[in-house]
Amino acid sequence: MKHLDQFSYTELMPALSTEGMRALDKAAKEALAKDVRQTDAPIEGETRAAIEAGYELMKQAGAALFKKVVEVLDAYRGAGNAPRSVAVFVGGGNNGGDGLVLAKLLIEAGIPCTTYSLAAADKFQNEAKMALDDFVQAGGRLIPYSPAAESLSQAGTAPRTPRFADFDLIVDCMLGNGAYGELRELYAAAVRDIAASKVAVVAADAPTGYDSQEHVRREPCTRACETLLFGFPRLDAYTREGGSAFGEASIAPLGYPAGIVEQFSENTFLATEALIPQMLPERDDWGDKRTQGCAMIVAGSGDMPGAAALCTQAALRSGAGLVTLASPEAVMPVLQAKLSEPVFVNLQDIAGQDADSTDDRATALSPAHIPQILEKAKHNQALAIGPGLGSAECTRDAVIEILPQLNCPLVIDADALNAIATHNKTSASPTSGAASYLHSIETAAAILTPHRREFERLFGALPTNDIDIPKLLRDIARNTKKVILLKGAPTFVAVPDGRVFVIPAHNSGLAKGGSGDVLTGIIAALLAQGLPTAEAAVLGALLHQKAGRIARTKMGAFSMLPSDVIDALPQAFN
Repeated sequence: MKHLDQFSYTELMPALSTEGMRALDKAAKEALAKDVRQTDAPIEGETRAAIEAGYELMKQAGAALFKKVVEVLDAYRGAGNAPRSVAVFVGGGNNGGDGLVLAKLLIEAGIPCTTYSLAAADKFQNEAKMALDDFVQAGGRLIPYSPAAESLSQAGTAPRTPRFADFDLIVDCMLGNGAYGELRELYAAAVRDIAASKVAVVAADAPTGYDSQEHVRREPCTRACETLLFGFPRLDAYTREGGSAFGEASIAPLGYPAGIVEQFSENTFLATEALIPQMLPERDDWGDKRTQGCAMIVAGSGDMPGAAALCTQAALRSGAGLVTLASPEAVMPVLQAKLSEPVFVNLQDIAGQDADSTDDRATALSPAHIPQILEKAKHNQALAIGPGLGSAECTRDAVIEILPQLNCPLVIDADALNAIATHNKTSASPTSGAASYLHSIETAAAILTPHRREFERLFGALPTNDIDIPKLLRDIARNTKKVILLKGAPTFVAVPDGRVFVIPAHNSGLAKGGSGDVLTGIIAALLAQGLPTAEAAVLGALLHQKAGRIARTKMGAFSMLPSDVIDALPQAFN
C-alpha cells in the first residue's frame, strides 16, 4: 500500500496554472541550458544555450504530438489504411513551433501533411525559428492561411462550402496555453473554417479560443476531440468550462529537471486510475474476517431503504471482512430481504411504536438509538453515516448528537451532511457554522462526501468557475481538519494539510440517485482496512470512477444503475 506522499511527480502529477507552467518552462530552460555547450551571446533576450534547451523541449513535445496524431489516425481510419492526410494549423509562437516539429515528423513518416500558417515565416523566432528551419530542410512548405470569405466577420457562422473536409485529421497548433481575450479575426476565421469541415481535431496544449486567463471558452473556440497537454496537467482541461473544448485530455511529460518541478508545485494534483494498483490495501491471506477490516453503516429510513442496501453492498464488494448495517427496526425486513452478508443491527423503537406507526421514530434514526450504535461502533474500524437517513427532525438531532461521540474514522454523507447544514441554520450561536461544528468533532478523522448542492447547504455558494474550487476546498479542509470530497465532474478531494487531488471523471451514467451511496460504501471499506482518510477518499473516488466506466461500457450511460457499478467493482480492483 503506497501513500499519496510517496508517489513521484511523474506518477502523481502536479496540476499547474498557466502562470505556473510558464514559470516552470523558463526555469527549466535556464537549468537545462547549463548542459548545452553553446555561446551565451544574447539572442532576442535569451541566451543561445537557453534557446537550444527550449528547442530540445519543443522537439519532445512535437514527438509526443506525432505519436498522438498517429494514434488518433489509426483509431479513426484503422491502422495501415492510406492515405491518411493531416492538416496542421500553426501560429507564429512556440505552439506553432510544436506544430512544425509534428509536421516534419509526419513528412519523414510518409503521412501526407499540409501545414497552414497564420503567421509569416519571418515572425517565427528562437526555438520556433529552429523548428521552421528543420521543417523546411525536411521538405516542408508553409501555406499561408487565407480564410473563406464567409468566415470573416461572421462570428458563429460556418462557411457554406467546407474547405478542409478532405483531411482525415486537423491539428490545432495556433496559440496553445496562455492565450487570452477575444481572437483576432484571422484566428477566429480559421476556427470557423475548421469547425465547418466536421473533421476531428487534436489540439496541442490548448484549443484555440480558450481563454487561459479567464478560464472560459470564447466564441468561436476549437472543439477538440483530444488535447495533448505538454509537461503537466492544467485544471482547465478537466473543468465544466473547459472540458467541451479540450475533449479527452492526455499528458506528454517533458524532460524537466526533477528539482525544478518541485519548486513550482501548487499543491494540486491529478489523480488517475493508474494509481489504483499501488494504493490498494494489503490483504492478509492468513487473517480472519476481522483482520480484513470491520465497517459499520448507519443508513436507511422508511422512504429510502435502497440507499442503505447500496452502501452496504458496495462496502462488502470493497474488501471489508465484516460489514454491520444499523437501520431502524421497521426498515429491517426490506434490507434483510435484499442483503445476505452483513450483520444487521435493529435500531429498536424503545417508545413502543410498531412498524405500522406513522410516527417518524418508527422508521427513522432517532437519539434513542445512539447507545446501540455507540456500542456496536466500538468493534469497527470505520463508520459511514448518512445514506438514506431522511430528514426527520429526530434524525437530524441524532446525527448532531452522535458524531462527536464516535472514535473511529468516519464517512459523513448525504442526510448526515444535511443534518449538519440544518443545525447550522437553526442554531442561535453566531459561531455555530458548519465549519465550526465540524471542527469541534475532534475524536475521529472524517471524510465529508457532499455533492454540489449538499456542499452549498453546508458552506455557501461554490465559485462560478471550477478553476477556483481547489482554493476554497483547501481552506475549508484546513479549517475543519476534515477531508472534503466534492463529488462531480471533476471530483475534488481536499485534505487538511493543503493538498487537493483532482479526479478527472465525467460520466453521466454516474449522475443517478444511489451512486453517492456506492462511493460511501467503498470508502468506508477502505478506511476499515487501514487506509488513512486522504488515501481512502482518493482511492475510493478512483475505484468508483473506474467501476462506473466499466459499467457504462457494458450497459450504456442511459441504462446503467448504481447496482451495475457495484457489479463492476471486482474488475475495478483488478
